[in-house]
Amino acid sequence: MAKRRVAVLGGGVGAMSAAWALTSQPGARDDYDIHVYQVGWRLGGKGASGRNPLQGQRIEEHGLHIWSGFYDNAFRVMREVFDELRDEPNTYRSVDEAFFKDNNIVLGERTPEGWVRWIVQPAMKDDEPGVGEDDLSPWGYFLKLAALMRDTLDRLDPDHATGTGHASTLALGDLGDDLLRGLAGVGQALGEAPLHLMQALAGLLSGAGRADEGRAGPLARLARGVQEDIRARRARFSDGDGVEDALRRVFQLLDLGGAALRGMVEDRVLWRGFDAIDGEEISHWLEKHGAEPGSVDGALIVAVYDYAFGFRGGMTTEQARAIAAGTFLRGTLRLMLTYKGSIFYKMRGGMGDTIFTPLYKALRKRGVHFHFFHRVRGLHLDPGARAVDSITIERQVTTKGDYRPFVTVKGIDCWPSEPLWDQIEEAGALLGTAAAAGTGDEAGGRLGAADLESSWTAWKGVETRTLRRGEDFDEVILGIPVGALPDIAGDLIGASPAWRRMVSRVQTTATQAMQLWLREPTEGLGWGHGPSILTAYQDALNTWADMSHLVPAEAWPAEDEPRSIAYFCGPLADPPKVPDYSDTGYPGRARDEVKAEAMTWLRENMGFIFPRLLKDDGSFDDGLLVAAGAATPEARWEAQYFRANVEPTERYVLSVPGSTTARLRADRSGFSNLWLAGDWTYTGINAGCVESAVMSGMRAAAGLAGVTPRIVGEEEDPIPGGNGQNEPQSTAPVLKTYRPQNSPWPWSAVYGMAETTGPCVTLSMPRDAVARMLPQGLALAPQMVTGPGGHPVILLFGRQRDVRPNVVPRGWTSYLEFICAVPFVMHTDARLGRMPPMIWPQKLYLDSDPPIALGVYGYGFPKEKARIDCDDSSYVVTDRRTGREIISCAWTSKGDKARAFAFPKFAAVRPAYEMAMVTKRPLTGWQYSVYDFSLDSALLESLAMEVRIGDNGFGLPPGLHRPPSIAEASLGGFFLTADGTINNPFQSRDIRQHLLDMAP
Repeated sequence: MAKRRVAVLGGGVGAMSAAWALTSQPGARDDYDIHVYQVGWRLGGKGASGRNPLQGQRIEEHGLHIWSGFYDNAFRVMREVFDELRDEPNTYRSVDEAFFKDNNIVLGERTPEGWVRWIVQPAMKDDEPGVGEDDLSPWGYFLKLAALMRDTLDRLDPDHATGTGHASTLALGDLGDDLLRGLAGVGQALGEAPLHLMQALAGLLSGAGRADEGRAGPLARLARGVQEDIRARRARFSDGDGVEDALRRVFQLLDLGGAALRGMVEDRVLWRGFDAIDGEEISHWLEKHGAEPGSVDGALIVAVYDYAFGFRGGMTTEQARAIAAGTFLRGTLRLMLTYKGSIFYKMRGGMGDTIFTPLYKALRKRGVHFHFFHRVRGLHLDPGARAVDSITIERQVTTKGDYRPFVTVKGIDCWPSEPLWDQIEEAGALLGTAAAAGTGDEAGGRLGAADLESSWTAWKGVETRTLRRGEDFDEVILGIPVGALPDIAGDLIGASPAWRRMVSRVQTTATQAMQLWLREPTEGLGWGHGPSILTAYQDALNTWADMSHLVPAEAWPAEDEPRSIAYFCGPLADPPKVPDYSDTGYPGRARDEVKAEAMTWLRENMGFIFPRLLKDDGSFDDGLLVAAGAATPEARWEAQYFRANVEPTERYVLSVPGSTTARLRADRSGFSNLWLAGDWTYTGINAGCVESAVMSGMRAAAGLAGVTPRIVGEEEDPIPGGNGQNEPQSTAPVLKTYRPQNSPWPWSAVYGMAETTGPCVTLSMPRDAVARMLPQGLALAPQMVTGPGGHPVILLFGRQRDVRPNVVPRGWTSYLEFICAVPFVMHTDARLGRMPPMIWPQKLYLDSDPPIALGVYGYGFPKEKARIDCDDSSYVVTDRRTGREIISCAWTSKGDKARAFAFPKFAAVRPAYEMAMVTKRPLTGWQYSVYDFSLDSALLESLAMEVRIGDNGFGLPPGLHRPPSIAEASLGGFFLTADGTINNPFQSRDIRQHLLDMAP
C-alpha cells in the first residue's frame, strides 16, 4: 500500500505538534511520507529564537516565552520527544534539563501615591505537568474555586468556619426540601456560611444532578448569599480608612471569585459550558454579576489582559479590552487552580534551542523531511471546491545540499539569528539587496528589507513551485497563522462561508519586545524581590521578566559578559493604515519606533524596577548596557534587541467576544484533505498560547489518521459553542440575531466595522417639529422617553476610526461624522406598520468623500460633506461653502468611563440606539440596515455638554441646549466609545422580512 504523502505548511508549535502526533501513530513510518515546508532558515513561528554571533551568541526571541504549569499536553509532547533523544548529543534530553520552576510573580498596582508591588507566590506542588489528569469541566472549576474561597475565608476569619459572625439573610428553606434532605444536616453543622453550603450542595449535584438546570435556582441564591457574606465580613475588617493592603487584596480576590461563582450559575455555564458566555466581554460580565469596579479594574484582572495581550488593535485602553468572558474565565481558572509543580516554568535556553531543536531532531529520526526556505504563496482548490488540489510555493534560495540549520553554543545545537550563508548559493546577492536598501543593522539582522521571514521582503526568491495533489501530497496540514490566511488562502475563503466568518472574527494584534543585557545584577540595579516576573505594570511594555539565568547559555567574551538580562514585552498599536508589502522598509521603521518609544518608557518607568539604571537627572544610564564591540553608551543602546512583531505570521491571536464559534476545529476545515494546526483553531482553551497550539496539532493529526485523540482539557468531540448560545448579550429591541457579524450566510460574509467615539446626547424636541422632519411614509411611533409634547432626537458628534470591511484585517480609513437621527418611527403603510419601532437618520455630515458615496449609494443615508473641526473638548460643523455654523458642541468630563449598565438612567434611552435603521432611496424605496454599537461592551463617560443648533436646514429648531449628564438624567450627555458594525447593504430585504417576522 502506497504511503500517504502529507504536506505540513509551517514550522510553529501547532504544525510540529501535528507532525509529532501523526508520527506517533502505530506504523506511521510505513503509512506516511511527511514533508515540512518552512519559510526562512528556522522552525518556531512566533516561538522562533536565534543566536547572534556578533553579540556573544546571545538569545534573541520574538518576545517573552514562559510555559505554564497547566500545559499538560505540551509538556507531555516534550517528555515524549526528550525520551527519544536520550542518546542524542548537543540537545536537551529531559524536562528537568530544559525547564525550571518559577513562581515569583509581582503585580504592578497603581495607587494614588504611585505604583506599588503586589508579591504573588503561588504554592509549589509535588505533581508534574504532562502527568496525570484532572477534572477540567465547568463543575470541576466551580468546586475548586468555591473550595479556595472557603479555605481563604476560614483562615482569614475563624468565625467563617463555624458560620458565625454574620447573620446571613439566606434561609436554608430557600434551597428546597429535596436538597435539604441531601445536605443531611450539613447546614446545622456549619451554621449558614454560604460558601460551606455551596460547596456541600455542589458536591452533591453529581452525575445526573449536574445535568439538571433546574438546580440553578438554589445555587444562584447561594451564590448571591456568598457575595453578601463576603461584603459583610469585609466591612467587619474595615475601619474608617478602609482595610490594609493585604486584606484589601484578599477581599478583591474573593469579590472576583464571588462574581465568577454567581455568573457560572446564573448564566448556566455549569450546564452549557464556557462558550455560552463568550459573546460577552469579561469586564462587563464580572460587573454584571456583582463584582466591584475596583476589583474589575484591579491588578489581578489587568494581569490577565496583559498575559493575553487582550486589547483590540494593540491599544492598551480600557475601551479596547477584548477578551471573551468564557475564554477568560476558563483560562484564568485553569492557570490558577490546575497548574502542576509550579504556576510557571522558564526555559534554560531560547525557545528555539529548548523546544524546536529537540522537535526537529526527533522528527528527523522518525523520517520527516524538512524543506527550509520555502514560502507558501497560495492554496488552490479543485474544480468542485472540495479539496486542496495544489499549493504554490516560492523557493527562496538555493542551498548547497541538504541545509544543516544549527550552530552549536555551549554544547547545544541552536538556531542562528540569520541563515548560515556558507550553505546558500545566493548569499552575496541577498546581502547585496539588503545593503542596497540600507535597512539592516547588527542588532536587528543584516537582512533588513531582504529578510526571508518577512512579507515585506524585497527578495523575490529563485523559483516558484507548484505542489500537486496525487503527485506531491495527498493531505495538507496548514500550520500557518490566521493573520496570514487572507494572503494565501483566498480560494478557501471565497469558497467557504465558515472560512470568511473565521478570518473576519478571529482577530490578532501586533506585539513588541525589548531585551537588555546589563553589567550589574538585578539586585545591584535596585530590584529587591529576587528573580521575578512583573506584569500589570505601565503600558506599553507592561511585562518584565528577569532572564539572568540565560547568561550561562550564551557565549560572551569574558570582558563583555553581562550579569543580568531583562526581557520586556507588550502590545503594539497598529498604524492607521498598514503599508502594502511593496513598502519594504515598514518592518524596520516599526522596529525603530519601538526602540524610540522604549527609551521614553525606560526614562519614565524604569525607576520602579531598576532605580539605579537611571542617572541623578532621571535619564537612562545606557553605560550599564552590555554590547560586544560598542565603544560608546549610545552604541550599546543601539545594539540591544528590539522587535516589532508586525508580520501577519507573528501577530498574537486574540480571544475577542463573539469569536469562539467562528473558530474552525482542527479536524473540520470543510475541505476533505485539509487539517488545521494553530492556536487560532477551536480548542479547549481558544486563546493564544503554546498549549492551545499543541492541542490543535494533536486533533489535526488524529483527524488525518482517523483516530480519537486523547487531549487533556477537551472532550472527544467538542462542539464550538457547546450547548449554549455564543451571541453577544443585549436588550430588546436590538436585532440580536441580525447583527451583521451574527447574521446567517451570506450576510455575515462582508459587513462594515469601525470604532465610533464622540459626545452623544438624546434631546427632547417639539413633537410637531420632529414629525415634519420625516419623509412621506413614516410617522412618529409611541414612546415613553419624553413627554407627550416632545420626541427624542439623537445627536452624535462622532469620530469614526479604523473603518473597513470586515474582510480587511486592519484599518482602511478614518473620518469625522455628525449624525442627527430620530428614533421611534414607524411606517404609515398598514402592511409595514406592524414592524417594531425603527430609527430614521435625518442628516449626516462628514469631512470625507468616499464614505459619503458609500453611504448615499449603498445605504440611502442622507450624507453631505461639511467642514468639521474637532479637538478634545469641542466639535463644530460648518457649511463648507458659506462658512455658517450648522451645529456645534462643547463638553467637559464629569466622571470616569464605565460600561453602559453602570448608568441606570441610560436604560430608558438605550433602545433608541439599538433599533434597525430605515432610509429611503429614490429608485428602490425603503432601505433597512442595522448599525450595532455593541452597547454591552461600549464605554460611556458622563459629560456636561453645551449644544448650539444653528441654521441647520434639516429641521431642528435653532437654539442653545445645556443637557444634564447621563448620570443625572436619561436625556443626558455622555461620551461614547464603541466598536460598531454595519450590515452589508444588500441585506436590506432580509432585514425587512425579519422585522415583519418580529411583529406580534
